[in-house]
Amino acid sequence: MMMHCTLIGDHSILIDFSKSSDALKDIHELSKLLLSNKPLWAAEIVPGLDSLVIQLQYTHESPKLTRQQAFAELEKIQQQLAKQKRGSTYPAKIHRIQVCYHPDVALDLHAIAKACQLSIEETIQLHKKNLYTADILGFMPGFAYFSGLNPKLGLPRLSSPRPAVPKGSVAIAELQTAIYPRTTPGGWNLIGRSPNQMFDIQNQPPGLFMAGDQMQIEEITLDEFYIQDQKNVHQEIIHTLDETNQGASIEVLQSGTFSTIQDKPRSGLSHWAVGPGGACDLSSLHLANALVGNPLEMAAIEMTSSGPSLLFHQATCVAWVGAHCDGIVDGRRIPGNRPVWLAQGSTLKFSPLNPGFRALLAIGGGLQLPRILGCSGSHISADIGPKRLEKGQILSLINPQSPLQSPFLKSLFKEDALPSFAKWHIKSPFTPLETITPIYCLAGPHLSFLSIQERELFWSTIWTVSNQSNRMGLRLQSDFKVKKGLPNIPSQAITFGTVQFPPSHEPIVMLAEHQTTGGYPRLAEVIHSNFIKLAQVKPGSKIQLIPVDIEEADRLNAEALKLQESTINAIETIIQSGGSS
Repeated sequence: MMMHCTLIGDHSILIDFSKSSDALKDIHELSKLLLSNKPLWAAEIVPGLDSLVIQLQYTHESPKLTRQQAFAELEKIQQQLAKQKRGSTYPAKIHRIQVCYHPDVALDLHAIAKACQLSIEETIQLHKKNLYTADILGFMPGFAYFSGLNPKLGLPRLSSPRPAVPKGSVAIAELQTAIYPRTTPGGWNLIGRSPNQMFDIQNQPPGLFMAGDQMQIEEITLDEFYIQDQKNVHQEIIHTLDETNQGASIEVLQSGTFSTIQDKPRSGLSHWAVGPGGACDLSSLHLANALVGNPLEMAAIEMTSSGPSLLFHQATCVAWVGAHCDGIVDGRRIPGNRPVWLAQGSTLKFSPLNPGFRALLAIGGGLQLPRILGCSGSHISADIGPKRLEKGQILSLINPQSPLQSPFLKSLFKEDALPSFAKWHIKSPFTPLETITPIYCLAGPHLSFLSIQERELFWSTIWTVSNQSNRMGLRLQSDFKVKKGLPNIPSQAITFGTVQFPPSHEPIVMLAEHQTTGGYPRLAEVIHSNFIKLAQVKPGSKIQLIPVDIEEADRLNAEALKLQESTINAIETIIQSGGSS
């Protein structure tokens, strides 16, 4: 097993198998070994086409020690695997998948047969008789890219993608086949449809296929397809927020530009192609929760560009932290970054968020939400958890009395003089005050694709954040061009802060809801403590990517962590004491 380990960014190890004679088999073997006995330092283990990426979980005070431990243990594992015979320790799991090839559900079957110069029968026969292997997962939760397609069925993707490919569609493109886990836009040729669930949040584990698993196809009739498909329509988890409970609740009068429920990232699911999600600015989430006496990772409302307008049916303690904005209650402006008590029946609005782009609004005692895959937050691009906030929704409160357990928050609650708020405030972790925001990065593994002049130009370019940006990523614009287009790379795991360089020459910096794998060259990796800067730069603002080495990255990250911890300790000390220090 030929594997070569390198550090990518400040929190991932890339194991390169490109020199291996059977890369995919080796990758699947190692990933199953690591997932079945997960080391403490491994947060995510994600197979690519010729690599395996392990995102690190820093367990020591010193990230350097965690990295050394990870490298040493991987070295040992490599030696053990080399000693074993080439036989597989983890035989591939084979799933039998039902596929209906009737033209009513196989929307491109006729076109495929025609393009491949085959009869309909031959087309079906060639597709169903092969054994397929899930090489990697990516694109969306549960979406596996299968190899093993008969070359006679090799076709390019559609020239323009369909706006909606039905859930369960079985599709082919190039030399791969795949099954769409849910309805989504897509550009592959649809050859059939399966009633089997590829991904189900109510199952443990939620995904059916892991990289390395195999698929056999069993053909079914149209009637069988419909009978099976009906069985799968089970109760959708409460996607819409409860609209009946008028008790302890908040009513959404206006939604704001883009407001969602966010908590911590969902971890340990990347190998099912479920990206982490979570609040883009986690530091602000933790601080806002600390201000109202909540557990730090409790779900809050992430506001983007402009906040919602909310009617409180119960006296509630709230706090918002992140981008600068004032709350407005009955025409009265209330400053942010501190605990605020609102009276029953009051409406809270916000001034536009500026400087900055996102703020987190924590609700004392928390919101009542279903837990899905370990968290309560919305993962919009993966369609997991509550949808974005909309006018008319009712958010139920768990225990709005809970902040009264804190002596300070209790003394702040003056029933007949609400709204009331603390005289002191904390600083937001980051608000962009400079005309150009510096974003510190480590060089990416494919920076060497650029000439030396191009590299210098890349680091000196001032980029503008495009309005094509969202929770998945920031798109950057400038007149930076490379002379010859960069080659695509075999798909590999990407992470928050990865800077990809697509053929459009407009880099994409991954944010909280990034896809789990990608095939564009990665030119830089933003350091951990600068993720909050990515969350706070708005479309139209200017940034510069600034290269640092790993020692500098560790120092900047440690500094940010220390500041965050001391701020949280200070907040906890104040709100647990009755004093108004």
